[in-house]
Parts: sequence; structure tokens; C-alpha cells
Amino acid sequence: MSQHITESKDFPTAPFYVLANDKFLSGWGHAKGKVNTVVLPCETLNEAEVVERNARNRSDMKFVRIVSNKPRMKPGVMYSLMCKDDAERWYTPGGF
Repeated sequence: MSQHITESKDFPTAPFYVLANDKFLSGWGHAKGKVNTVVLPCETLNEAEVVERNARNRSDMKFVRIVSNKPRMKPGVMYSLMCKDDAERWYTPGGF
């Protein structure tokens, strides 16, 4: 389950984040007229690489990237936070 982030201060602090644009959820519902970017905080680079591989294995995720700074809020983007407790499969090697 994801949580919608509306302010930068609401992103948890983490050494790394995996971001991916969700092609399926962009443009409708809560993201009407916006790009839905999924944000997955990671504790290590190795964990971020696992999450990145899983995201790349999904056909609905585009522009997958690892960043080491909190995401900057941009107009026209809805941010969906998915943490390890809520989305364990994303953090599991071979999860997708």
C-alpha cells in the first residue's frame, strides 16, 4: 500500500531512494493530469539495486533510477511512498 506525499518533509530520511514513474497509475484517480512517481527508500546501495531490478522487471514502471538525495517535489507529479514494511516484495531479490 502506498502513501501519497504532498510535502518534501514527509519523505523519510534514507541513504538511497529508488524512483520510478508508474505508467499504469499516472493520469487518473489521485494522479489525474499528473505523473505518478513511486518512491522506495533504501538503507543500502545493495538494497536499492535489488529494488531497482524489481522495478525494471515490471512493465508498468518507467524511468527507474536510484538517487541519494530526498526527491524534490515537482509540479505535475504525484509521489507515492512505498516502504519496506508495506511493499516487501519490492525489496526481495527476484520479487518481480
